[in-house]
Amino acid sequence: HARKKVEAALLWIREPRRSFLLSYRPDALRIYSSYWNAFECLVEAVNLVRPRASLSRSEKQNRIDAFLCARNGKLSVEDLELAYRSIVNQGFRDQAMHALKVCFNEDGDHYAKECFGLADRKDRLYDIRNAINHGDIDAENPEELVRVEARLTRLWMIVWRMFGCFISFPAPADPERSAK
Repeated sequence: HARKKVEAALLWIREPRRSFLLSYRPDALRIYSSYWNAFECLVEAVNLVRPRASLSRSEKQNRIDAFLCARNGKLSVEDLELAYRSIVNQGFRDQAMHALKVCFNEDGDHYAKECFGLADRKDRLYDIRNAINHGDIDAENPEELVRVEARLTRLWMIVWRMFGCFISFPAPADPERSAK
């Protein structure tokens, strides 16, 4: 199953290329979306090969109790959503963070921050993906396209380094991480 996910990721990398007749149009959004889809496939592959430890009912209850206690028993709507996502039903974000940690050890935290935790939400890799998918990026605005292309280089690095965990090839070294 993991192999099929890696093959699907490779397909997504090849997918966004346009025909020669349409090559004058910018492909940044299409390529970004394809790389994000490849990233999701690789996250699933990592989680198949090295699944996260799941919490028992009592462990979940203990975490819920601690969560409630930390908020003096009063929850906001945001608190309730956070508790559900982080304790009861850990979603894609947690799967991705696990996969990045498995693939990159200490660099995994840095990549997880680039995907989900940057202070400027519009530069988070995941938020760019959402903005593209929901039509919130102006595809005719050159500044927006430059911003997406700049963040695409980071997504590209993460995806190709993840491929290196599955496929024997000279995966790229991340100059931002090797200097640290």
